[in-house]
Amino acid sequence: MKVRNADRENEKIELQMTPMIDIVFQLLIFFIMTFKIVAQEGDFNIRMPAAGVPQSDPMVVETTTLKVRMKSNLEGDLTSITLDDRALTPPPSGSGADVFDVLRQRVLETVGDPTGPNSLAPDTEVEFECDYNLDYQYVIRGITAVSGKMEGNKVIKIIEKIKFAPPNKQG
Repeated sequence: MKVRNADRENEKIELQMTPMIDIVFQLLIFFIMTFKIVAQEGDFNIRMPAAGVPQSDPMVVETTTLKVRMKSNLEGDLTSITLDDRALTPPPSGSGADVFDVLRQRVLETVGDPTGPNSLAPDTEVEFECDYNLDYQYVIRGITAVSGKMEGNKVIKIIEKIKFAPPNKQG
């Protein structure tokens, strides 16, 4: 009885590398062509709270700090905003404005015209103190309100120095 393929026992199996290399290059080209570069979300100069005790630096220039306190309920909804311990009241509901527009207006009243020569905006920083449960969208809207505004096609920067106090946990 003759065994099939007995003459093939001594043959060596070769791997074809050319098709494998072709597939690798096709995958590489596919991933390069579909890669999308994400633009930066914003141009913020944000300092997070330090973990330890801050060291005093003699070269630091004194800045005016505006304190924005954002309180929330247990569901994460914004309940109140205060600027330097003064409560901000939202405008009437039919006006089309919200409490963040009031925040922007109060910051502009404090620092003056951001493009003017007597503006306090370059030497002013805003410290956000937010409740632990506050939704992230309100923090971003607050940062947007104090950092700048759009007039036509032009962005007018108000305050660029933003820092955060440690979040308050509601008990």
